[in-house]
Amino acid sequence: MAKKVFKLNPLSSSSITALQKQLREYRDSLDNKCERFVRELAESGISVAKVNTGNFGKYLAFTVQSSWTADGYKAVLLATNTGIIHSEWRTKDGVKTADVSPLLMCEFGSGLRAKNPMNVPGVGTGTFPGGTHGADPEGWWYMDLDGVWHHSYGMTPKMPMYHASLAIMSNVQRVAKEVFG
Repeated sequence: MAKKVFKLNPLSSSSITALQKQLREYRDSLDNKCERFVRELAESGISVAKVNTGNFGKYLAFTVQSSWTADGYKAVLLATNTGIIHSEWRTKDGVKTADVSPLLMCEFGSGLRAKNPMNVPGVGTGTFPGGTHGADPEGWWYMDLDGVWHHSYGMTPKMPMYHASLAIMSNVQRVAKEVFG
């Protein structure tokens, strides 16, 4: 970033007033640049998150909450469910149900396929709520409400928020150069 040079003409009350005006304009432009910098990084994260949702995209919303704090301008990228998936299947004991968070299923997956393909700390083999076969190498079978059997190994995590964070980190220098010059 280039250094900003402020000029003070021969010392007088009008030159000091002019310098104060320059400093206010610079402060305001810097505030605007900080807002733009943070907003553009957050938007780059949202763009990446949206393309990493698989079939869950219709159940998820990505937004940014931003505000000024004592430390500067802050933005938080949020992912929320727009609804809950109500899953039903048959067992020998009758119909079972579970409410599933699309966001958690999308981010962390389930079963053997959730093995953490990118070695993200804290992520591992997931299980469907109350599930007992998540780590079974043979997967599992379940019967839908129409009596049709289906086989599954689980679902691979799509990790929209993880990918968003990687995109934001990789864009910091580029966006800083664009915004601050």
